[in-house]
Amino acid sequence: MPSIPTLLPGKWAESALKFGLVGLSGLLVNQLAFALFIQIGVFYLIAAIAATQVSSTSNFLGSEYWVFSGRLTRGNRLGRYAAFLALNNASLLLRVPMLWLLADVLGLHPLVANPITLVVLWAVRFTFADGWIWRATAPALNANGPAGGEESGNRRARLVALGPGAMYEYDIAGVLRVQSQVRLPELSYFLTDLASPPDIRINVMRVGGLPSRRTRFVSAGTTIGYYEHLGLAGANFRITMGEPVVVEVAPLLARSPHVLYTNVIEALLRFLLVSRGYVLLHSACIAMNGRATLLSAQTDTGKTSTVIELVRDHGFEFLSDDMTILAPDGRAICYPKPMTLSFHTMGSIRGDELRRRERAALAVQSRLHSKSGRSVGRFLGSLNIPIMSINSVVQILVPPPKYRIDALMPAAIGREARITHAVLMERGEPIRERVSLEEGVEALIANTDDAYGFPPFATFAPHIRIGTDDYAALRVKEEALIRRALAQAALFRIRVVGHEWAQILPTMLDGDEGTEGPASLDVSRLIPLPIQAAEEVDGRPVRSGS
Repeated sequence: MPSIPTLLPGKWAESALKFGLVGLSGLLVNQLAFALFIQIGVFYLIAAIAATQVSSTSNFLGSEYWVFSGRLTRGNRLGRYAAFLALNNASLLLRVPMLWLLADVLGLHPLVANPITLVVLWAVRFTFADGWIWRATAPALNANGPAGGEESGNRRARLVALGPGAMYEYDIAGVLRVQSQVRLPELSYFLTDLASPPDIRINVMRVGGLPSRRTRFVSAGTTIGYYEHLGLAGANFRITMGEPVVVEVAPLLARSPHVLYTNVIEALLRFLLVSRGYVLLHSACIAMNGRATLLSAQTDTGKTSTVIELVRDHGFEFLSDDMTILAPDGRAICYPKPMTLSFHTMGSIRGDELRRRERAALAVQSRLHSKSGRSVGRFLGSLNIPIMSINSVVQILVPPPKYRIDALMPAAIGREARITHAVLMERGEPIRERVSLEEGVEALIANTDDAYGFPPFATFAPHIRIGTDDYAALRVKEEALIRRALAQAALFRIRVVGHEWAQILPTMLDGDEGTEGPASLDVSRLIPLPIQAAEEVDGRPVRSGS
């Protein structure tokens, strides 16, 4: 999706500036009211709620009579006031947990934590004030007559991200097609200009209704709906199973494409691929001389840092670091998503591969999006709070640290290779052993399930049905396909104390630990491969040979 300055030029910038000034005045009003309530002995969380009512009324008056005064909008003033109060009060479901984390967990003084939460939620409030509460129903009149020409052009530019013509087309390994109104960075490798009937269509629209006290999940016929507390302002979505599968996402979720992809789209891709006879396995994959090795582990064990070292220092081809497509004939097909650099992965990135400012920002981003950060997210997901909305806002403000591997170092991105090895990566008491196909498949499935532990997968996945197969049948097929794909591969478990897999694997793959496997790899001939970076034209990658 184009950036906000590109989407919303002209009048939007003026409205945003005015809304910001009103917000600053509301910040002062809120802080004064908050301090007053604290002074008279009100508990700080209750004080935050009461102060919000005062500042919300002040902000509404400024928005109604100044920011959006020239617009012809739907409804009446009382209705807009009620909607504005509902939006601000619903945002308390985001703000109060944030305030608690800042004050009680991080130890900030409540008078410091309070304005931080207000600033964080400002952008979200403006998005919905501009596009929902004061949404224009007709062009406003100005001193020069009807708004046309440039204003009409601006309106078209503003709607380009949500209009029917703004579609991103993705062709995933020639097996699935995705058509989306939201740009999905994780699928950028599969971007194509060749339009064809999609298997998944992603549309942006209003999803949900009035605010509620709890997250609601609705399953009716072929439709699955997920609706959070914030009503239309929440990160809601609705899935209709069919041909194609139609995914309707709320604007907040659309503005956080990483959350949309990871928590909704990838789960659908997983089971749609199973229905086509393929597997989307949570594993990294490297290749040498046409032979692929899968690396499987629990989330944040060290797959990405291991892949970086193997590609950079030993010349392996890169197929994936997080998900790999397995074909039933035993091929690994590349799935080169941008890599998420967690905190421990930073240790494998040399200083000359990232600028100093990037490394400083990465230190913050990687902490937030690390295993500990996601553990907090999973804990919050067990509470009665709008976790998808919170996650969306967090990732809008602090995007996950994602980098293409060929932007970090010389790297060749392979297309596919025959699977000869699968390695279960573990940490603990050192061990190196061959495992049976039965044990290996069980571990591979467990590691894949671990990648889908964040809400709301556990809520909607059991309701997925593709053709005549329900969720249970699809999982049975998935296991059978994994067995078939790995029938001729050697499976190993390598457990280390730290992150020594990159030192062990080249030697192991060369000698194959005395097992019956593929031909040996001559480590002495492993030389760095040239960069095969994707050039971009209008934001779309053009790969050589494609």
